[in-house]
Amino acid sequence: MLNTSTLYTYELSDLTAWDVANVLEFATSRIASIWLFCHQNHIPQTPAYKSSFIRHLQWEVDCFVFPYIHVSLVLNIHPTMPDLLQAVIGRFSQFLTGIITAEQLHDEFFLHLSSNHCVVPNYCYDWWKDHFNQLGLDLPVLNVHEIMEMTQDHFEQLLMGTMLVPDLAVTGQVDGNALFNQIMVVRTHLQHLGKAMSSLLEQKHQITAAAAYTMSQLEAPITELQQQLLNSHQQFAGKP
Repeated sequence: MLNTSTLYTYELSDLTAWDVANVLEFATSRIASIWLFCHQNHIPQTPAYKSSFIRHLQWEVDCFVFPYIHVSLVLNIHPTMPDLLQAVIGRFSQFLTGIITAEQLHDEFFLHLSSNHCVVPNYCYDWWKDHFNQLGLDLPVLNVHEIMEMTQDHFEQLLMGTMLVPDLAVTGQVDGNALFNQIMVVRTHLQHLGKAMSSLLEQKHQITAAAAYTMSQLEAPITELQQQLLNSHQQFAGKP
């Protein structure tokens, strides 16, 4: 498993709850893409194929999921996970504890899970788009810097405003108090969100006021035009 080596070059204090949430969102999007693509590839589901699929899926959760769940636990923070990721982790837990086999995990993944989660056109190391069961792809050990870059690239491919958290300066943090610092991060982002919503509402109000003013200005010319049309109609109707 890769869940320890992934964190070698990064301090836990560098990661925030928002970083973890973004990585887990990115991981969920990858899993959704895997589900969508492999669900439609029509490759014969032989035991060898299923074994290879689970081996690659294991790499996914070892790189992009388990380390960041562990970080959340170390920081005394409950990890935020989409429903699809929770379902996958639940079945992986059954697999890792020997309750179900790799073949059963494969079948559970496609029979009892479904996804309408947001996906993007491009993912690094998108093994599911190749004949992974035949090519024997060499999947790398990724450090957290690489994963954070991949996460950033993922959100850049989404529509504006989809990323969970903007890059904001957080003040008032205290050394050695991870939980308090996470609260300060949440507070900062909520304040930013409140200001953004206030600005948006103000813009909407200004647009509505401008539209109402424009309509009021058009009211008199429209009434005049209607009267002219009515007069013309009456004159035309009165001619022999």
